[in-house]
Amino acid sequence: MYANLFFELTYINKYKMKKSLKLNALLNIIKQLCSVVFPLITIPYVSRVLGPESYGKYTFSNSIVNYFVLIAGLGIYNYAIREGAIVRDNKEKLSRTVNEIFTINIYSTVVAYLLLWGIVVISPQLQEYKLIIAVESIYIIFTTIGTDWVNAIFEDYFYITIRYICMQLISIICLFIFVKDSSDYIVYAMIVVLASVGGNLFNIIYVHKKYVHIKLVKNCNFKSHIMPIIILFFNTLAVTIYVNSDTTILGIFKSDFDVGVYSVAVKIYLVVKQILNAIVTVSLPRLSKYIGNGHIDMYRSLLNKIRNILLLIIVPCIFGLFMLSPEIIRIISGEEYIKGAMALRILSFALIFAVLACYYTTCVLIPNRNERVCLVASIISACLNIGLNFLLIPKFSYNAAAFTTLISEVMVLVICIYFSKKIINSCVPLKIIISTILIGVSVMAICLACKVLISNIKLVILISVLASICVYFFILYIMKINEIFDFIRDIKNKN
Repeated sequence: MYANLFFELTYINKYKMKKSLKLNALLNIIKQLCSVVFPLITIPYVSRVLGPESYGKYTFSNSIVNYFVLIAGLGIYNYAIREGAIVRDNKEKLSRTVNEIFTINIYSTVVAYLLLWGIVVISPQLQEYKLIIAVESIYIIFTTIGTDWVNAIFEDYFYITIRYICMQLISIICLFIFVKDSSDYIVYAMIVVLASVGGNLFNIIYVHKKYVHIKLVKNCNFKSHIMPIIILFFNTLAVTIYVNSDTTILGIFKSDFDVGVYSVAVKIYLVVKQILNAIVTVSLPRLSKYIGNGHIDMYRSLLNKIRNILLLIIVPCIFGLFMLSPEIIRIISGEEYIKGAMALRILSFALIFAVLACYYTTCVLIPNRNERVCLVASIISACLNIGLNFLLIPKFSYNAAAFTTLISEVMVLVICIYFSKKIINSCVPLKIIISTILIGVSVMAICLACKVLISNIKLVILISVLASICVYFFILYIMKINEIFDFIRDIKNKN
């Protein structure tokens, strides 16, 4: 019944919604905004109920499981979207491509589970975490059988967004019912898995009914897929290492309390990063299709638009997050976690490098089959990150972890820009540069004034955000920056 309900809700997408990149971007942004709203509801409750120690246990075990989620994923998601978008209008080729990729994914999932439990059995330190690791490892199989990349191939972000919101609402209800004290961190892990990938179970019916019948194939053409998949896998592995190594190494050298404090700052950083990356990731199917069909001018035009919009959105986010870091942490997690404010401020400046690196990898290098460059950039950054973590974390704890993340993101961006010059070499328009500077200075001034004049923390954040939005659109208007207004106008017309 529920699967049919999901199908009926999303089936209107075929008839009533044209596949608009701007509309898809909006839907993906809505999904990411929900990923902001829901943590704003849950994190204050969870961080207070569980406390830094139990919350740190959850975060540390999650950082371990993430490595094996990566092994199971094998870099398939972006590869499947790129290859599937090219052949999606040919049902026979699409079916063969999808099922061969799915078969490879099943094999990688089995390997991931064998390696995970081997590590847990061998390592004495992980024995304490084996139950919560078992719970969090459910994420692996749910992700594989969900084949959500098929929906992304067809740019079906309406279904993805609706499904995500429904599962998040269910998980929030479960959270407030079942998580009552610090001993409930395993229950919390189960609820997080439900919220993240529980909806993937609907995909088994939905994808089969609407797009393609998913099945294992005996004569899988490994040779045509395996090399680019392996390259993307090692690229994603390197990224995951430098994203998670700070938490893992922090857990080794420091206490669960330190991990808990840092995890709040990281969650806030990642939420903002995911929202900004939503504009980028939604573009991969369309960009791959343009290149596959030889529409190079359309491809480059879209690249420039995405870059300009990103710059105009990233800057106010960076300066707002930097200025309001202590207030945001106090509201979200309480005074116990306030030591993480400096780490969050460091991470706020990592945003511009992280999001622009995502732009160059997802929109430029991967569609043009230059995944080897992504791999080189990620390996260099991962090695740098791990080395700095071992050197700095024992002395400077979570602030060092944030700093090494910043350095790693800078390194990835520099390498990606260097190797992308042959593909995209247009300069950022001067008025975009001037506008972003004006916006950044204005947001800082507004936040500083609110902090000086207003004593209530909630009012400081609320007034700072509202005033910054007003000034933001005023600057765009007087500078005649049309990208954001065109984006809003096109979304309105599509709706």
